[in-house]
Amino acid sequence: MSLATTHFEILSFPFELITNDKKFFTEFLELNSALASPGNGRLPQVQYSVIKNTKYFCIRENGKFRNRWVHRWPLYLSVMMCVRDSLYQHLKEYLFLHSGAVAKGNNKAVLLAGPSGSGKSTLTLGLLNYGYQYLTDEVVVISLSDLRVLPFQRPIYIYGWQSTVSDDVGKHFKFYRFKERYENTVQPWQYAVPQRDVVLPKDSRCEVAWIIFPRYNETQKGSCLRPMSKAEAAFKLMQNGWNMEHFYDRGLKLCSELVKKADCYQLLMGDLKEACELIEKLTGEATVSVEPEILNNIWKRKVLL
Repeated sequence: MSLATTHFEILSFPFELITNDKKFFTEFLELNSALASPGNGRLPQVQYSVIKNTKYFCIRENGKFRNRWVHRWPLYLSVMMCVRDSLYQHLKEYLFLHSGAVAKGNNKAVLLAGPSGSGKSTLTLGLLNYGYQYLTDEVVVISLSDLRVLPFQRPIYIYGWQSTVSDDVGKHFKFYRFKERYENTVQPWQYAVPQRDVVLPKDSRCEVAWIIFPRYNETQKGSCLRPMSKAEAAFKLMQNGWNMEHFYDRGLKLCSELVKKADCYQLLMGDLKEACELIEKLTGEATVSVEPEILNNIWKRKVLL
C-alpha cells in the first residue's frame, strides 16, 4: 500500500497520521469516530507514522522512533498513548485527570477518579446499564475557564467477548473484537466504540456534581459509599492528575475549586450491582432493573481496568 496521510484534531490539538498499512488505517479511523475530528486546516503540531516493513510495525513521532511491534493489535493503543502524551504536553487550557466520568440528563457529571486497577472502567460500564451517559472511562478533561467536564469519548477497552451492556445500551456502541497472544495463550478482548446516537458535541460541558474514588476489593462481598472531606478529595485528585506538573502550586488551587461544589465519596466496591445502585441513590436517578448476568460479565477479568 502507498502511504496514506490524514489530519485529525482531538480537543484543540491538530496532528497528522501517516501509514502504509491499510488495515491499521481503517481501524484507526473507525475506533476514533467519536473522539477525533477531521483536521480543520491548521498545520499539525505533531506527526505520527506507522510503517510496516518485513519484520515490524514501526511507530515514530516527528520522525523519532517510539516503538515497534511484530503484531498489528497493539498499534492503535500504542499510537493513542503517544497522542495522549502530546495532549498533556501541548494543551495548557485543560486539566487532565485519571478518571472515568458519566453524566445525568441535567448535564451534571459523576467523576470516578483513581489509579489503574481501582475499577474505573468497570464502574463506568456498569453505570451505562443504569441510564448514565458516557463521557470517558480514563481521561477526564476539565476546562480551566469554567472547571466543567468536556467529553473524551474514546473506545472502551473490555476484556473478553462477553456482553457487558444491555441490549438497549449496546445498540449505541459498535463492538470490535480482537485476540492477543501472550506466550502460549490467546486472550480475547473488545472495544466498545460510541456511535452517533451517544456522541456528544465537542463543545458540551458538564458540571462536576459528584466525585467518587472507587476501590475494588475482590475479597469484599458488598459495596459501601463513604463521605470524604474536601481536603482529602482535592489531594487525591492531585495524585490522579495526568498533567499536574504543568500547574505547579496552582494545581492544588484548581483541585480545591473543583471539589468545592461537588459531593465527594470513597466507594469500596465488591459487588458491582450494589455499587451502581448506591450511586443511583446518591445522584437521585430512578432505579433501573439490570440483569445480573450483564454486570457479572464485566467482572471476568481478575485485575480491573
